[in-house]
Amino acid sequence: MEMNDTASLESIHTALGARFTEVAGRVVPRNYGDAAAEYAAVRESAGVADRADRALIRLYGRDPVRMIQGLVTNDVARAPAGQGVYAALLTPKGKMIADLRVFRRADGGVLLALDAGALEGTLAHLRKFVPPLFARIEELDDALGVLGVYGPRARQIIEQAFGDDLPEGMAEDAFVMLERAGAEALVARTGDYGEDGYDLTAPRAALAPLWRALVDEGARPVGFAALDVLRIETGRPRWGAELDESVLPIEAGLRERAISQTKGCYTGQEVITRILHRGHVNRHLRGLLLGDAPVPTRDTELYRAGDEKPVGRITSACESPLYGQTIALGYVRREVEPPSALRLGGPAGPEVEVVELPIPVRS
Repeated sequence: MEMNDTASLESIHTALGARFTEVAGRVVPRNYGDAAAEYAAVRESAGVADRADRALIRLYGRDPVRMIQGLVTNDVARAPAGQGVYAALLTPKGKMIADLRVFRRADGGVLLALDAGALEGTLAHLRKFVPPLFARIEELDDALGVLGVYGPRARQIIEQAFGDDLPEGMAEDAFVMLERAGAEALVARTGDYGEDGYDLTAPRAALAPLWRALVDEGARPVGFAALDVLRIETGRPRWGAELDESVLPIEAGLRERAISQTKGCYTGQEVITRILHRGHVNRHLRGLLLGDAPVPTRDTELYRAGDEKPVGRITSACESPLYGQTIALGYVRREVEPPSALRLGGPAGPEVEVVELPIPVRS
């Protein structure tokens, strides 16, 4: 559908027939009338999504890297140039305030990308622990926005839209700066949706023209519904679903992705170190295979057969095209070792198979 050059991103979505939903307090397209086709586009070609559910914060000033280094679980200071870092921001008791991606900019500043649902808590934490003498904090939602391009053709479509090449072999969270029509975009690789993928952070005024360019090169508009199915299939936790202020990052399976065991001190480190070396957590995020059962709601409880006490709960669930059945993510007690069987909703409910993440694809 052709749009004039001054059309906003919101008006483009409306003209495309988007059905909207609210995620993390932000309005985003749920789908454009055919969520199954949008899912297939990401699996087979490429889709473009408005990531209005993401929030952005800039740290700048005298020493923003040192400030964020002392607050997050991963090693920002030792990351090579062009390599972003996925990390958790914790309370002194080791509970999560946010999961975020940290990008060190060439100008010495730091960009934080996170779920909008964690923005308020993150800003409060930063304002409490970051002295203005060393770094200043700027919320960027009015200035910048994010588009996601996901699928086997994502790289090709981005290169064609920008007229520039992406580096070969980009690791997850690696990033480059590309320019289009005088506007600079931070292009970061992500594996959240099970296919090649990139998040493009650009000035808000550049988002609508960039969207049109990506669509012109072959990306299909994709809404949140299809992305969430892909995320669940990939086994990636999301803030507001698997992640919140009650969760320890190790419970959510973030040890390898988000926690450095060699960096210096950070808030919550004592708790994390004690768990890693001398203790354990009481629950783990697992994959769940539900067969033909209807998609359960969040917080549906899981039981052992014949036992009246729940041993877990559902956090996200969907009908999965990849697995050909209903699947879910959920927390289960540590004594429930996969593979094992539980019951959904009660001790006599439908059987649920508990598996490690990522959920194995069986032939």
